[in-house]
Amino acid sequence: LSQARTAAAITALLGGGGAPAPKAIENTGAEAVVIAPQRLVMAEFALPSATAPESLAGRRFLVVGDGEELVARLVDLGAEVTRDPAATVDGVFHLDRSTALPEAFPLFRALLANGPRHLVVVGSGEGLRGFTRSAAREYPDTAVKVVEFDGEVRVDALVAELGATDGEPVVRITGAGRVGLRMVETDLGLLGSSGAGPAGDGAAEALAIGLDRDSVVLLVGGAKGITARFAATVASASRCRIELLGRTALPTEDEPPAIAAAADPAALRAALIASGLRVPAEIEREIGRIEAVREVRDTVRRLTELGSAVRYHSVDMRDVEAVHRAVKEIHTEHGRLDGVVYAAGVIEDKLIAEKTAESFGRVFATKVDGAKTLLEAVDGLPNGPRFAVFFGSIAAVLGNRGQSDYAAANDALESLARRCSYRALTVHWGPWAPTGVNNGMVTPELMRSYAKRGIKLIDPEEGALSLLRELAWGPEALDSVVYTASGW
Repeated sequence: LSQARTAAAITALLGGGGAPAPKAIENTGAEAVVIAPQRLVMAEFALPSATAPESLAGRRFLVVGDGEELVARLVDLGAEVTRDPAATVDGVFHLDRSTALPEAFPLFRALLANGPRHLVVVGSGEGLRGFTRSAAREYPDTAVKVVEFDGEVRVDALVAELGATDGEPVVRITGAGRVGLRMVETDLGLLGSSGAGPAGDGAAEALAIGLDRDSVVLLVGGAKGITARFAATVASASRCRIELLGRTALPTEDEPPAIAAAADPAALRAALIASGLRVPAEIEREIGRIEAVREVRDTVRRLTELGSAVRYHSVDMRDVEAVHRAVKEIHTEHGRLDGVVYAAGVIEDKLIAEKTAESFGRVFATKVDGAKTLLEAVDGLPNGPRFAVFFGSIAAVLGNRGQSDYAAANDALESLARRCSYRALTVHWGPWAPTGVNNGMVTPELMRSYAKRGIKLIDPEEGALSLLRELAWGPEALDSVVYTASGW
């Protein structure tokens, strides 16, 4: 998964008219397998008991936060205890629940850089599971874990974690002992696995969800990538009204003829240079803007062709007032809002040691703060939606080198889903295959890598239908699920 991208980044672009369609992926000589995704849920399992060392003589520990009882226990076992975060130590216990991610990232980065044998973080704050899972992959010589307690923190259980050998990055301490979490394949029964309608096109699922031509579904980040593919499935199955929110600003004028004739980045680059642009960074930014605009327009066109009334709103999810205004306008226009799909996000992959606090905060805030803003706007409506879906990432449940921020952000979505008064679900996606009209984030090189490593990709049509089936036949109490084509 070190090179894999997730739902917000592995694009499955839609075809359409307008500017020339991008070239299809060339035959690389090694094709990744594309299949329907597996459905997995996180399930608890018993971990072996952990026993505290009989003596900690000669070992030094850092305790961060209110942990006087823990300090006393460590000293009783012969350890030296410091409160200096810059000290070189054998282990760190972080008990400061007043500092959460992303603010705590600089401290965690510094602590890991010192190379402790243990980093034990206490608490269940937003994103901690995803962060520690990723940190454990980046620092294999450090036993990185988050420990969650059902009730009060037990010092004896914390110290015992120093003797644990299972390597689990997420440990819950319950009355029954130590508990871990793992993915377990679980189907939805006959209807969920095969669909309810004879056509298998999702129409029966849309009906079961309550979506018809009068329904209104809002998709954030829904004009691009795999969210656009899901929007197309919803449109085809229900013909409902679709409202799209995205960062891309759409110009009112058409592309100049020379630009419109350029079908791929290389042709665009040549056309832009011919137009007078010379600075490489400016050229690349303009290529990105043009391709984003084309994708949004193609998505709107395709959804309209499928029978849905579609509107696109250019909104920065970091602009709280703009988000509230857009949601209110949509509800005022239609008098209802039946469903919300949130898939906004950015990726700035770097190892923890190389990651800046600003970058971590940006990735985290774009995903988490944007979702919070959307939910606040929805909660202010006279009548709320029937469901909300958050597009997460398999990186959140397994961790991923270079994606500590993205894993943390997608993990945090689960806590937001649990707070909703209506049905809310976080879907952690594995990588999707491109549709064949654009490489997206799955480049030919990455496709070859997937094929060599035996990594399978989610079939776009089956991926979109799997979510419709989940909403139609899945248990409403479930707040997170994983869909992936490979076990990683």
